[in-house]
This record gives sequence, structure tokens and C-alpha cells, in this order.
Amino acid sequence: MLFLQGTCSFIAFLILITNSLCAKRKTAIFLLEVSAVLYLGAPIVYLTYEGVPGDTARWFLNISKFLDYFSPLLMLLSFSLYLRDLLSHKTEASKRNKFLLAPAELVLLIGVILLIISRFTGWYYFYDELNHYHRAKGRIIATIIPSVCMILQIICILSNYKNISKRVRVPLVLFLIIPILSSVISFRTRGFYLVNISTVFMAIVLYIFVVMDSNETIENAHKREVEILENYKRELEIKVDERTKELRIANEKVENLLLNILPEPIAKELTEHPDNIISQRFPNATILFTDIVGFTKMSSQMSAEETVSMLNELVSLFDKRAKNEGIEKIKTIGDAYMAATGLTIENTPDGAVKMIHFAQGLLADVQQFNEKFHMQIRIRIGINSGNLVAGVIGKTKFIYDVWGDTVNVASRMESTGEPMQIHVSENTWLQTKDFIQFEAPVSVEVKGKGEMCCYFVKGIK
Repeated sequence: MLFLQGTCSFIAFLILITNSLCAKRKTAIFLLEVSAVLYLGAPIVYLTYEGVPGDTARWFLNISKFLDYFSPLLMLLSFSLYLRDLLSHKTEASKRNKFLLAPAELVLLIGVILLIISRFTGWYYFYDELNHYHRAKGRIIATIIPSVCMILQIICILSNYKNISKRVRVPLVLFLIIPILSSVISFRTRGFYLVNISTVFMAIVLYIFVVMDSNETIENAHKREVEILENYKRELEIKVDERTKELRIANEKVENLLLNILPEPIAKELTEHPDNIISQRFPNATILFTDIVGFTKMSSQMSAEETVSMLNELVSLFDKRAKNEGIEKIKTIGDAYMAATGLTIENTPDGAVKMIHFAQGLLADVQQFNEKFHMQIRIRIGINSGNLVAGVIGKTKFIYDVWGDTVNVASRMESTGEPMQIHVSENTWLQTKDFIQFEAPVSVEVKGKGEMCCYFVKGIK
């Protein structure tokens, strides 16, 4: 579209500087090419600001959509002026031509008036609060008006067909027929501005035949046009290469950001199939919860900046360890940290052992943090193993999350645990007892589950 827009702009410039066309024809073709430039520019501005909130975006959207409706009317008016001049040179003036062209121009004038009224009343279209475009009931009028005008112009051309030069017969008819066919096709290819491109393309074709019907001065100008267009094409290719490189770098940044939010397989699935529901069931996953003991009281004695800085420093240590040990961080909720292992379809106990090693590392990280910042932070850790469901829900600000009784019990293990201790359920104990030393089992009243046999980690065997 940019190439066609540049072509039409250059053609309009050539028409201004040429002396081989009469004033009326020169004015008509110039207006035709200018309206073609506006017709191509309107969708570019519209696609840039559509859906962007704000008054500035609304202002640009209103201008672009007004030009999108106004440009075809201007193009048809320019074409009507060209037909008047052409028929006055090629045939004797007749009442029949005036009878057809005058109503066509009147219809176009009415169309412009209705478009201006619609601009302030929303009769043709309107935008919602999020600056999304919606058609209104009066939109059909905007289609009927240019259609009536084109029908009258086609009848005028056909009635004078034999008296018109063979060189311009075909482009005159195609200038009106091709956009009509494109309109029909566009009903099945929405999102592709076929009508705009085909109409502008025919405007260019019409110009070429007008040039062929003129003298050698226009032909020389056309040679200069081709040379400039080639330079424009080369410059455009260079710009496209640069933009492609920038787009590739931007995509890499987006992918890296997405991988910081979601597991790699989930991020890949979400990128390739954004409309799919992403969900999985894992037979033997292990969930860890940890939070800071007495955080509410501690944060009340700290400023907001100090609180966030402290949490960021501590969570960063946990994140670094999770990455190094192959643990999948799920999320943080306030001062709570949630992680998972065993998110595979294989039913193996490896994830539970890995999680306990990770939990021991978290205790070491807290001690390191306290020594570095001279604080007395203590955490509780709860772990449970079992089946669960994982997936991504929502379309905005989504996260990868896990659900199920396994998750709930892990949370209860944390809340009923002891500071700086690793509290695990019986399910986790059964999978790790051959590798990990535990203290004697204790019976704990767990909300929603009753009494459960639980264990505190003693060390590595």
C-alpha cells in the first residue's frame, strides 16, 4: 500500500508540472490521484490507532475514517469531471451526457453532505470507549451513493463507447468495474483492503492510458517517474530490511519476557495457538509453599519502599535457586512463594526429592540474607505431593497456575509448620523416606482434612 501511495503521490506531482494536458483534464486527474493517496493513507492511520484508548487516538481515527468515506466520493467526482472533458473533445456535446453526469455529481454532493452530518451524529459509524470501530444503520447509504454514481457513469461511457478512443475505452470501464468486483470479493476477505488497492490501482492504470493518449512530453516525464520509483523501491526495501531486523529483536525480547512468566512448553503452545485452552493433569507433582513468619507486623514497621526492596531481594534469591535447580516457580502472593516440580506425565518420585533439596536451599538463602542485611527473617515451608491440574486461564494478565487437593494440602503444611523447618505430608514422606532423614511423625489437625500424619525434615541420608 505504501508503494501504491508513493506512486500516486508522484503521479500527482507530475500532473502539476506537465503542460501537455488541458486545464480541466489536468485538474480532474490531479484530484483523482490525490484522492487515491488519501484513500490508501486512511487505512494506515486507522490500523495504527484502532483500539488505542485516548482522545488523541480518537481524533486520528475520526480523520482516517472520514477520509476513508470521503476519498471514494472525491475520486468519482474527479472521474466525472474527466468524463465531461473527454466527451466534449471526443464527441459532440449532447443532452444525454449532461443528463447522466449531472445527476451523478449531484448524488456525490449529497453523499458529501450526509458524510459531514454523520461525522457529528454517528449515522454511518461510531467508536466505543476503547476506540473500536462499529458500523451504524446508516452505513448502507454510504454504499448506495457511490454505487448509483458509478452506474450512471458506466451508462454514460457505454452510450458513447464507439466515439471514444480505443486507447482509453477499456481503462474507463475497468476503473468502475474492478472496484465493484473487489467490493463483492471483500465480503469474503475482510481485513484486506482490496477495494482500496484495486481502486487506486485502476486510478494508476487510467493515468497511464491518459499519458499514452498525450504527447511525447508526458512520455519523457514517465521515464523520470520510473527512475524515481525504482529509487523509492530500493529505499523502501532497505527500510523493510531494517524494520524486519528491529521486529526480530523485538520478538526475541517478547519471547524472553514470556519465558519469565510461563514454562517454556506452555509459552510455545500459547504463542502458536493463542485461542487454545491450555490445561494438563500431572499424576505426581510436588508443591512447595513458603512465607515469612510475622510478615504483617514486620511490614507495618517498615516503609513501602523498604518492604518491597526486602521482598524483591529475598524472592530474587529464591528465583535464582529455582532456575539453577530446575524448579518451576508458579507465583508469589504477598510474602508467600509457590513452586512446583514433577510437572510431567511420568509418575516418578524424583520431583519430591528435588523439592526437599530446594527447600533446604531456601533455608540457607534466608540465613545468608539475614547475615547480609542484619535481619531476623524466618520462614515456614510446607510440601505435599500428588496429582493436580495446571493451566493458563484468562486472556489478559494471565499466569500459569495449578489447582487441586495437592495444592491445598501443601498450603496447610506451610501454615501448620514451624519457623525455619520443612514440613511435609505423608505422601511426600513416602516418596522420599529412602533418601531423606525425617523426625518422628506428628499428628496435625488440618483444616478441611482432619488429622494428618506429617513429618519435619531432619537431613539428607
